[in-house]
Amino acid sequence: MRLHAKVLLVVVPLAVIPLLILGWLAYDQLRSTAIERSSSQMTTIMDQMARNFQMHQDVAKANARLFADASLMRAYALTEDEEERYVLMLPSLLKLFSSYLRAYPDYSEIRFLLPDGYEDARTTLKPIPNMTEEEGGTTFFRELGRFKGETFVQVTTPPDSQRVSLQVARPLRLIDLSTQDPLNGTPTLRGYLVVTIGLDFLAEQMDANRIGENGRTLVVNTDGKILFHPDASRLGQGIPAPLLKKVLEMAKNEQRVPVSYKQANSLLATRRLHKDLLLIGILPEEEWLKESQRLGNSVAWIVLGTVVLLIITLLIAMNFLMVRPLKQLMEAVREIGHGNLAPEIALSTRDELGQLALNFQDMAGNLETSRIKVERLAYHDSLTGLPNRFRAHETLRGMISLARRENGKMAVLFLDLDNFKRVNDTLGHQVGDQLLKEMANRLKVVLRAEDVIHQEAPRNTSDLLARLGGDEFVVLLPRINSSHDAAKVASRILEIMKVPFYFDDKEIYSGSSIGISLFPEDGGDVDELIKLADAAMYQAKEQGRDNFQFYSASYNLAALEHISLEGRLRRALKNDELELYYQPLVQARTGEIVGLEALLRWNDPLEGIILPDRFIPIAEDSGLILPVGEWVLREAGRQLSAWRAAGLTRTCVSVNVSAIQLQRQDLVTIVGEVLKDNGLFPWQLELEITETALMKIRPEVIGNLDTLRKKGVTISLDDFGTGYSSLSLLQELPIGKLKIDKSFVRDMLVDPKDAAIVSAVLFIAKSLGLKSTAEGVETPEQAAHLAQEGCDQLQGYLLCRPLPVAEITEFLKSGDIIAPSGQR
Repeated sequence: MRLHAKVLLVVVPLAVIPLLILGWLAYDQLRSTAIERSSSQMTTIMDQMARNFQMHQDVAKANARLFADASLMRAYALTEDEEERYVLMLPSLLKLFSSYLRAYPDYSEIRFLLPDGYEDARTTLKPIPNMTEEEGGTTFFRELGRFKGETFVQVTTPPDSQRVSLQVARPLRLIDLSTQDPLNGTPTLRGYLVVTIGLDFLAEQMDANRIGENGRTLVVNTDGKILFHPDASRLGQGIPAPLLKKVLEMAKNEQRVPVSYKQANSLLATRRLHKDLLLIGILPEEEWLKESQRLGNSVAWIVLGTVVLLIITLLIAMNFLMVRPLKQLMEAVREIGHGNLAPEIALSTRDELGQLALNFQDMAGNLETSRIKVERLAYHDSLTGLPNRFRAHETLRGMISLARRENGKMAVLFLDLDNFKRVNDTLGHQVGDQLLKEMANRLKVVLRAEDVIHQEAPRNTSDLLARLGGDEFVVLLPRINSSHDAAKVASRILEIMKVPFYFDDKEIYSGSSIGISLFPEDGGDVDELIKLADAAMYQAKEQGRDNFQFYSASYNLAALEHISLEGRLRRALKNDELELYYQPLVQARTGEIVGLEALLRWNDPLEGIILPDRFIPIAEDSGLILPVGEWVLREAGRQLSAWRAAGLTRTCVSVNVSAIQLQRQDLVTIVGEVLKDNGLFPWQLELEITETALMKIRPEVIGNLDTLRKKGVTISLDDFGTGYSSLSLLQELPIGKLKIDKSFVRDMLVDPKDAAIVSAVLFIAKSLGLKSTAEGVETPEQAAHLAQEGCDQLQGYLLCRPLPVAEITEFLKSGDIIAPSGQR
């Protein structure tokens, strides 16, 4: 006899007999559990239905009280003048009832009954006919009349709908404040508010919650009449008298008792939903017996399968313990001969074969460890343990070759930590190194399994300062379908970088800027793809950091255009190509022109008129905003002097001032020179400062503005509402006017949020004693609304577009008044 057969002959009987005993015990326990689970399922469903009914009833009672306490309902009930009651108040009351019905679809109708039972008001959104308006003789109203509490609830079948419904009535006992003392007066019954609620939700819940295949729930009244049943043909029939008697006896407890239903043994459970409404649950015996039989079959198959599996396991174990070890040792020797210094020998026995396997593994392990150390020193970063630049280039070169052969796509993500140098300089290089390690760990977690991550080494390894480039990383994404795949990876990286870093007791926030280049769209070799991704990363930094950007050739074109516009703008200052247009500020109520806003235009010889939105950002980046801003101030002052000489002595002009001017120019001196050189009064010159700019300036600059204000120069806060200024800071600022941004004015008549913001700004201005101006007024309705809200001044194309000097001069000389409709 073979060794396999001997082992099976001894072991199998010892294992099979206990398995059979355990199988029988498990079947008996599972059978008891199945019976309990089935009955528990029935009671759980019934408890849910009872709670749901109670919840609907409680909500209906609360809503009836809420509806009855509505001011319109109370006023209607107290009004005795029939003309005022039915002509003026009834339509509004019915509309109010309709809004309640739309809010609660289960409510079929709402009625208001007079104390004598006359239906005074009724609303329904469903096609339910009104069978009678005199309900004084109905059983429902008689019981309602005897009711002395706050909310009366009854389950009935109204003659209108002929459907079982829950009627919730709220007596309106009110004191007429016009004739009675509110403290000593006696409330008088003025009628009843009745809310009718359909009970279809019970049928829906019965359909949705079945008790197995044959169990069922039904709702009956105290007479045994079936009101709700899964089988519609059973509605209106009565349950057997013995069953009804049992149900009524059990109505006060929640136990399950055995009964006979349809000549079958069953479990019965009852819940009282209302004094006239009973919920019955019936679970036939065949339901839990079927489950028990199924469990018995399952246990039998499990025992049989276990026996078969045991035999197979023994056969496999014999093969594993004796034959396989020898084969593994032979294969290991072959692998070492072919250069694999880490062959797998899965032997853990303590016999001669196991000892021989351990010796083989020790020898191969030592060789492999030495090889790994040498390779790691050459191709990995010592700080983070990630592959270094050389391995990145090597891997990327292989990916490009594979993508070219398969006609596929791939992406290179170049990223670094924002403000990493500041962390190193302030907290030390030790914290900086820890930050790099933590970033590497986060990147390993967030990236896909097929992505390859590399830390970018410094370009000049002989330079001592090369460690400053150690915050740069490269992520290689092979086999992408589109740029969207790269964007998703970049988004995941940015999201995880928003979580702060913790080192000892320090909390550090450091985002990341990411540049992306694509193969084959952007380039076809290693150096080009990395260079373009690096350029895209710098573009991301220029876009505010903590974002990602794809490489774009148009970005280079935009940079060239930026340089071109900057050079042409320098020449424009010298060649007198700048010009001021003026747009009137109009008194909201009278239409009188009370001032002008100076708006800068550039008459470029190549492109014609260029608007400031295009060249002002370039001027601010290059510092040209300082001479440009000073030119605007002096030109506006010169034009005011010219108008004054022409007899237009009441003209004042507002000039926009940038944050850079506030920080770097001596505005007090420049404004003083403008006023003195042109013989102007201080009130004729107004400085407009955006809310965002004002939040960035230093406290001493606010002192300079206060000096100008004390001299009589008006300081306006432009585009108010688009920044983040606090009300306490607003109270301290030396401003005399708030200008509402046109983005709020544009949609204030259709967007309640914009309308609320406009009203709030006007209220703030009035409360602080400031004037107010609304920008971007384009329609007569906007002008009328702003005037009604108390806005002082209006500005926009409805009133007048910006005009050059010649046209605005003629306009001022005409002395026209601009009506809110835009007509002169």
